[in-house]
Amino acid sequence: MLNTYIVEGGIGKCVAFSAIVDALAEKSGEQIQVHTPYHEVFGGNPQVKWVFDAASVPVTDPRIMESANIEFCEPYKSNFIKGTEHLIESYCKLLGVTYDENMRPKLYTDYAKEQAEALLKEAEIEGDYVVVQFTGGQPPMPQNVAGPYMSADPGRNYPHYLAQQVINKLVEENPERTVIHFGLPNEPMYENTKRLDAPFPVWHEIIKGAEGFIGIDSSLNHMAASAKTPGVVVWGSTRFNQFGYPENVNMNFHMDGSWDESKFNPADPRNPLVDPEKIVEAYNRRTKDD
Repeated sequence: MLNTYIVEGGIGKCVAFSAIVDALAEKSGEQIQVHTPYHEVFGGNPQVKWVFDAASVPVTDPRIMESANIEFCEPYKSNFIKGTEHLIESYCKLLGVTYDENMRPKLYTDYAKEQAEALLKEAEIEGDYVVVQFTGGQPPMPQNVAGPYMSADPGRNYPHYLAQQVINKLVEENPERTVIHFGLPNEPMYENTKRLDAPFPVWHEIIKGAEGFIGIDSSLNHMAASAKTPGVVVWGSTRFNQFGYPENVNMNFHMDGSWDESKFNPADPRNPLVDPEKIVEAYNRRTKDD
């Protein structure tokens, strides 16, 4: 039975959705189809027959219309908003498949490995490197366009002056380590980093080779889960029990490690102000565990 799934939202949500593709294909008994603004997320997936770019392919496309079922779900308009379900768990419940807490995003980007290696060589990045992301929450843009940066949720961002301290500490501890800045061209820049312009699949391959990552609640968090690269996520206005992964160190002003809803207050402006030294300590601890 051919099913097509309409997957909307930001790139992080689409990456998270990839975690249930295998379960959806098993449920339908054959490959599925996906209609999404982030078609690269599902490219190369052996369980996906067609992935349609929402920017150029209408949902009335004959290949979609021939589906036995065309299904759409929006976790943000479901029990998810109560604050207890993980995003992947919510997708499972809404689409009728069994949730497993070990489900993780699955991206298939081996075809971009050589391009990633060439980009790192061109940037003269050799040896250990860490990927960092401290701002996000904006739609992607053509790589050669630099409009004003506007985040859909500034409360998720880690303040620039603190992020710079994290970066400086990473470099101070290991001068041979390269800090790669994951972000779009119009986002704030940082000293002691290298920012690369790369398409999404290339970034996934770069993250695979990183010693670790430090990020916020954004796409890097979900891509690193697929790449099996450990790291630290600094959380501000969102719950890490819903968007995070337990293999990382999840930190906000009030807590890390395990979730305690009673301590969470998204209106508290201190939420993103996690001590930079504690972030680096957690990063070193987590990456050395492997």
